[in-house]
Parts: sequence; C-alpha cells; structure tokens
Amino acid sequence: MTSAREKIARLMAAKRVAVVGASSDPTKLTGRPIAYMLQRGFKGEIIPINPSREEIQGLRAYPSLAPVDRPVDLALIGTAAAQVEPVIIEGVAAGVRSFVVLSSGFSEHDAEGARLQARLTDLARRHDVAIVGPNCLGVINAETGLIASFTTAMEENTLTPGGFGFASQSGALGAYWLDLVLQAGLGVSQWISTGNECDVDIAASIGMLVDDPLTRVIGAYVEDVKDGRAFRAALRDAARANKPVFVIKAGRSSAGAAAAASHTGAMAGEDRVYQACFDQYGAVRVASVTEMIDAAKLVLHDAVPADGRIGVLSVSGGAGVLLADAIESAGLGFPAFTPQTAEALSKTLPGYSKPHNPVDLTANVLANTEMFRKTLSVVSAAPELDACILFIGLMHSISDVLTGSILAARAASGRPFIVVWIGARPEIVAKLDAARIPVYADIPQAIAALAHACRARTRRARAVLAGDAPEGARSVSRSSTLTEWQSKARLREIGGVELPAGVMVRTDHDVAAAIAGLQGPFAAKLQSPAMPHKSEHGGVMLGLADAPAVTDAFRVLQRRGRDAGVDCEGVLIEQMVGFDIELIVGFRRDPVFGPMLMVGRGGVEVELDPDVAIGLLPLSAQEIEALLRSLRSARLFGGFRGRQPVDVGVIAQGLANIAARFLADPKLDEIEINPLVARGSNVVALDALMKIASPG
Repeated sequence: MTSAREKIARLMAAKRVAVVGASSDPTKLTGRPIAYMLQRGFKGEIIPINPSREEIQGLRAYPSLAPVDRPVDLALIGTAAAQVEPVIIEGVAAGVRSFVVLSSGFSEHDAEGARLQARLTDLARRHDVAIVGPNCLGVINAETGLIASFTTAMEENTLTPGGFGFASQSGALGAYWLDLVLQAGLGVSQWISTGNECDVDIAASIGMLVDDPLTRVIGAYVEDVKDGRAFRAALRDAARANKPVFVIKAGRSSAGAAAAASHTGAMAGEDRVYQACFDQYGAVRVASVTEMIDAAKLVLHDAVPADGRIGVLSVSGGAGVLLADAIESAGLGFPAFTPQTAEALSKTLPGYSKPHNPVDLTANVLANTEMFRKTLSVVSAAPELDACILFIGLMHSISDVLTGSILAARAASGRPFIVVWIGARPEIVAKLDAARIPVYADIPQAIAALAHACRARTRRARAVLAGDAPEGARSVSRSSTLTEWQSKARLREIGGVELPAGVMVRTDHDVAAAIAGLQGPFAAKLQSPAMPHKSEHGGVMLGLADAPAVTDAFRVLQRRGRDAGVDCEGVLIEQMVGFDIELIVGFRRDPVFGPMLMVGRGGVEVELDPDVAIGLLPLSAQEIEALLRSLRSARLFGGFRGRQPVDVGVIAQGLANIAARFLADPKLDEIEINPLVARGSNVVALDALMKIASPG
C-alpha cells in the first residue's frame, strides 16, 4: 500500500487533470478551476467531463472518464453527492489514482451523507487511491499552476510560487490565508483544503509539505486530528527537515473532559493535550492567519536571529522603550552593548543621546541622515548582537535616504534586519521586502512574529530527537475504576514510588489489631470505586492519634458511605507522611494522541488554579524532569520558607519507571497519583486511582 504522504504527493504532482461536471461558465464551481488554470498557465492538460457538452471553455469535453483515450492523473469532482461514488468507481477502472471531491452533502450534512462518505473511504483503501475531501476547496500547486479549486482567493491574485505551504481543515480559513499570502508577495508552494477527510487528512498533508523540496515554512489550520500518531510523526519530520510549522488550532474547550472521573481527565483537557503535542514536536501555535504570515516572513527572509540577541535603534525614545519592554516580555535577549560598541556609538550620536540599547536616534535624523547611516553601521556590526530592529515613524521626506542606509548596512553585515515603520509608503516596503528585510506596521506585530519564529527554532532542537509514538495505545472502550487500596497494590507491583504503611480494615472490631504494628498519627479513608474523590464527600479523616480515634473514624466513614448510597469495601488506614511539596501525576491514554503524562502542583485544590505540564509518551527521565521544572511552582523544588529542597531527578526517574510499565501494559487505562509528595529524596504516593480495561 502507498503511504498517505506519497498518495497526496502524487496527487499534487498531477499533470493531466479531468474536471468532472465541468461548466462552461467560469464563475461556476466547476468552471472556476478550468478558468483559473487556463489564465495562469497550468503546466499540464485540462480535460473537461460533461455528457451534455462537446466543448467547454475552448477545450474538448468528454461525456465521462471512461472514453478519455489517455491517462488521467487527477479527477476533480464537483457533481451532486450521490454521483460522486460512481464517478470514482469509473475513474478507478480507467486508471485514475487521485481524486479531489469538491461536492458537499456528506458527513457534514446528515446520516445518509455519512454513509456515502464511508463508502468513499472504503474505495480509497481498497484501491490505494488518494481522495481529498469531500466538502473541500481543493488543492493548489503553485510551481505547476495546478489549481484544482474553486476558491475566490484566485479571482484576482497572481499565483506566485514561493516557499510557504499550507494545509487547512477549513476551506474558508484556507482561502483567507491564500489571499493574504499572495497579497503580501511571499509566494506559495502547495496549498490543500482537506474538507471532511474521508482519506487524505491533515497529518498526511503536513507530511507532504515536509517532503516537498520547495516548501520552507508550513502553516496549518487544525480543528480535529484523526490520527495522532501520524500527526506527531509529521511534526517531528518537519523539525528534522528544519521546516518550522505554525499552527492555528480552533477550539479551546475542555467540556469533553469535564465529566471525567479523575482530576487528570478534567485537567488534561483536549486543548491542553494538543498544546502539549505542539510544544513537544516543534510546532508553534499562533492566534491568527496574520500572525502566522508575520512569523513566516521572518523565516522566508532569513531574518530569524541565531540566539535571539536583539539591538534596537529608534527615531523615537518612547518607541525604543516600548520595543525594549516587548522584547523582554517575549523572552528574547536584549543585551547591553560592550564598551567597544558603546565607544563607537558615542562618536556617531548627538551628545544628548546615550550609547546604550535601545539607541535613541532622536528626531535629529531629519537633519542629519549621515548620523543615521553611521549609527546603523556600528550596531549592525556589534558582535554581542544577532539582529537589529529599527523603528521609524513617518519621515517620508527622507525615506529614500533611510532605506538606502538600511540596505547598505544589511548587505555589509549580513545580519538580520527587522524594520518597524509606521506609515511606510508601499514602494518603500516593497523595496525592503525585495532585499529580504521584513517590514511591520507596528511594534506588537513585529515582536510577536519574532517571538514565534525564535520559539519555532528553539523547539526544533527537542523535536528532532522525538521517537515514534506507540502504536495501538489509545484509550480503551470500557474501563473500571479501582479503589485506592487496589490501585496502590498495583502501584506497589509497578514500583517507582514509595507507599505509606497501611492496612485495609473491613469491620470496626478489626481496627485495633490491624494497626498494632503501625505508628500514628493515622489517616482513615473510605474505600469505594463509586467515590474516587473521597475528600470531596467527607470520605477522609486525618490526624487520628490512636486506635480508639481510628475506630471512631471508621464508624463515621461507614455511616457517611451509607448516607451517600455507595457500596463500601472497607476503610484504608495509613500512617501519615510528612512532606515539603505535593504534586499530581496522571497517566492516561488520550483518544487522539495515545499515552500521555500530566504532572502538576497537587492536593485537594488542584482544579482551582491548575499548574500542569503535559508530555506525550514515551518520555525519558530527563524529559520528565524538564516537564516538572516547567511548572509555575517549580521554584518550590528548591526549598521555600524553611522547607527542604526536593530531588526532582528522583521524582522524574520514578515517573519514568511507571511510564514504561504504563506503555507496556495496554490494560492500564489510567493512573492518577494525587498527591505524590516529596521531602528530600523520599517520594511517596499518598493517594492513587487506577482504571483498567474491562473484559470485552
């Protein structure tokens, strides 16, 4: 079988395209692709298919795919939904290997449409053909002029080839991206709207862009990933190919997780898991198409600083301060000038301007453009910097002189230049863009782009080392929740963390004998699979000094269980453990991305202000330690207000041991430890909850 990425690559390389349901009207859905390709010089052949016409838009038409007397690479289908399946069957018989289905009326419409779509999926798998859609805007290959799409973004734009590729699960967002990129003059490599994804999905589309030699930057609009394993692999491969991926992810709701029985399920909501995937596999999430294009421009212009050390020159002192604030907030480097650089600057600047970063050129630039040139030359050559950001506002009367100085300094230093020019004339922007100097209209826009681009570079270093996601390790269809006592028994077998000394007591008469070998104070906890969060229902009593106190607590807990209407298996009595920090740890099998680990600040109030980090398994002990240290509360590990420091490495190694067992045993559907407490190098699971696969 051909891989999904190979199938879509074959489709995108089509040289002979049949348009099924072709229209002679260039404004109609199935007339637009023909008109677009004719107008923009498609490097191939267009074959209209229409049983009612012999000629369409100056091209010979055929009644169906069967009588076409030469091989067809791609069939573009715009018929009614009920006719799509017969067309594909006929196309397969005629040797067509790729199809783009523009038609709607499938799973997005009703149950019958979903059944029709399922049959298309079956056709694609049985015959090893590629099907994009249905209900999509189609595909574009700018290099060949293939425009198998009816998008209105091609009504007026020139299809400029370039290094920016885009895959979108939304046709409309894809059209907006295409229009804005072409208007910005960046150029497009390949563009694909995946629609309902009966066959070709977003992961395969990103993978195709990774493999495409002309694509340098990948953009994606994602709503719902079907194959998390393939998606992870595509992002990792993009990192290894040094191709940054910028993603717009729609939907931040965790409503689906809110009803989960565990804190892990509630806190590791869908959006957090997607974000973890992006972070771990090198993709950078952006908020809009504009943000994506702004960041991509830096990459395409080779203007991403190597280490993020920025020097700022500004014709306005206030703007320079704003830039410095924005750079610091974005986590980018903003070094002080070396004495040598400062000395050189003092010779070029007016006496009232200080030679420090940011450099205030002042309005004196209007009267002394030579000062601008000399100062720019000094800063652009400063060894302590990787890039220069230049702020200019208006100054139309000297804009040509300023532009000439910027171009000369860029050419001499070879260093990235980023220009924020408020009110810049279009011809100035075009001249700088042509010299690979990105221009932005305002400070927040420029710094956001720079932060995204630098983040993409930093994340790639980690993503290139990511291994393959485990296969067939998604959540089980049915699972049962164990009690804490049962969960801890399994956790004891797995190892990795210590457990408090304790006993399970089933009658109040057994309490004194059961705890005779234990030392107080004690904790008593009601055990029922119907009460996973015991403290929320009064099912936990702490600080019990002796056997009489424990016996009384046992009776109280039994009564509370009866009042709550739950079946109680007994009461777990444990020695209480002192600690300096408490964490929550959760292992679960995400339905999209498979096994994952969540770590966070723990305790009974974990959901009030979640401080969590998520990683997709497999993870090494070093990677788990990095997750722990990424928490907002990570400073507590070093000791706080008299508490001892805790050994984060020991915690991470213990969790790595549990993770290995979790990966190896598909019957383990979820493990939650809350809290996992630590003091020094002692790590103890005070409470645990497990879900295991139910038979059948």
